Amino acid sequence: MNDPNSLAIRTGVSGRILEFAKDRGVAIADIGCGEGELLGRLAELGYTRLTGVGWQVNVPPSIPKVENVDFSRPGWADQLDGATFDVMTATEVLEHLVNPFEFLTQLRRLAKPGGQLILTFPNVHNWRSIVGYALGGRFSGFFGPNWNDNHPLHDQHIFIPNHHLVRYFLGLAGFEIVSIDFLYGNGKLFGTTAMFDCRAVTPKL
Repeated sequence: MNDPNSLAIRTGVSGRILEFAKDRGVAIADIGCGEGELLGRLAELGYTRLTGVGWQVNVPPSIPKVENVDFSRPGWADQLDGATFDVMTATEVLEHLVNPFEFLTQLRRLAKPGGQLILTFPNVHNWRSIVGYALGGRFSGFFGPNWNDNHPLHDQHIFIPNHHLVRYFLGLAGFEIVSIDFLYGNGKLFGTTAMFDCRAVTPKL
């Protein structure tokens, strides 16, 4: 997708990987990669060990993929046959899940020691969401008028990613937050998307 927010996410995530993953041979997985735009960008930047993971995956022909992975089911990481990664990205996935904590615990299984996880999700702490909740009782972009109850992974935003709750889930799952940034807008109050850069540590459970 080439809408401004999607472009900002692709630029922000790839820029963060460039900053911390100097070795172009690190193993990178895009979890919930969709049409593979981020993977394509990382390939352009010279990264060679890329994997796309998701339900319906459309990635450049040279990039391996793991399809029919249902992130709403426990134990989905088993489908990757023991693979682990230096860097994982999950852009705009968390808010679609009925059990985001289980998703994060499965990501921890896939992370190498000290591995990097970059999450992006809608910033519900910005002014638009605050006003929407105050006036309409729901955050902007969540449970909208065209809501339906089909498979939760492929429909609208159903998990409200409050930053404090996401931080708590990450800690329990075995990740520490290195930095939080906001994309497509400046700062927490105006940014459209939150980007959490995390590292794999010993789980608190």
